[in-house]
Amino acid sequence: MQATTTSQKIRIGIFTLAGLLLFGVGIFFIGSSKSLFTKTFNVYGTFNNVGGLQVGNNVRFAGITAGAIEKITVINDTTVRVDMRIQTKYQQYIKTDATATIGSDGLMGDKLVTIAPGAQSRTPLKDGQRIGTVNPTDYDKVIAKFTAVADNANVITATLADIATEIRSGKGTIGRLMYNDELAVQIEGTMANANRMSASFADLGSQVRSGKGSIGQLIYTNKLSNSLDSAAISANRAMTSADDAVKNINQAAFNFSENMKALQGNVLFRSYFRQKQASEGANAIVLDKDAVIESTTNQSDLTEAELSEMRKAAEAELEKKKNTQRTKKR
Repeated sequence: MQATTTSQKIRIGIFTLAGLLLFGVGIFFIGSSKSLFTKTFNVYGTFNNVGGLQVGNNVRFAGITAGAIEKITVINDTTVRVDMRIQTKYQQYIKTDATATIGSDGLMGDKLVTIAPGAQSRTPLKDGQRIGTVNPTDYDKVIAKFTAVADNANVITATLADIATEIRSGKGTIGRLMYNDELAVQIEGTMANANRMSASFADLGSQVRSGKGSIGQLIYTNKLSNSLDSAAISANRAMTSADDAVKNINQAAFNFSENMKALQGNVLFRSYFRQKQASEGANAIVLDKDAVIESTTNQSDLTEAELSEMRKAAEAELEKKKNTQRTKKR
């Protein structure tokens, strides 16, 4: 057996020293991540379900690894206690109204506890004090819901596939429209009728614009307006004639009234009118230049008998006057 040389001993010593140094560095990093070499304080929280959280998982505060899970204890069938060891330098920031939730380190990472700072309280958590918690999402229920949604989606897609098959076979309105020419022909006929109707309306509009027909004459010619103007002029002339006739009637009535007044004041007819007034009552005829107002019981027209009586009364009055003059002469 050959003796170990000095160079070999040096190599073994360097390898051993490197291994020890690497082991120490590993212990240091592991202890630092698990808060083994720093001052810590303990808090705990209770959850209904920890969702796969394990002892040694990280505790993060504001996105920073502030501690680790120290112990997980089942209290009863609905409560699990989680004890956390947190570095003392973060204690002043974790208030009594802070909340702890269970989450994941990335999509597929380990479970961890995230502490959200409070907003109202200013009192830091003390060692051994309970922290408020929010139960994690039950992903099994979420998966079950997604499964139900997927099943419904399968049913819907199967139904849509059946509908597409029926459409391809030419069934239904859409199928007839897409794969049958009858409906297309009907639609084309409807469009042709619509085109003919629009052309007819266009011709009708052209005729109206040219002044043909009653509507065209009413809108685009002056015949009707001229006729209306002529009618209005004729109506104005008729009204003027009517006004003149009324004026003539009023003038005749006024003249008649004046004649009657003159007759009443005449000596020959005075006795007649007195007798007539006494026999018929107090009736007066009041005539004005513009209007004639008759009494309620008297008529303005004189009959032949009345005129005869008026002549007789006038003759008698004249004869009486002559006799009086003769008597005075004697």
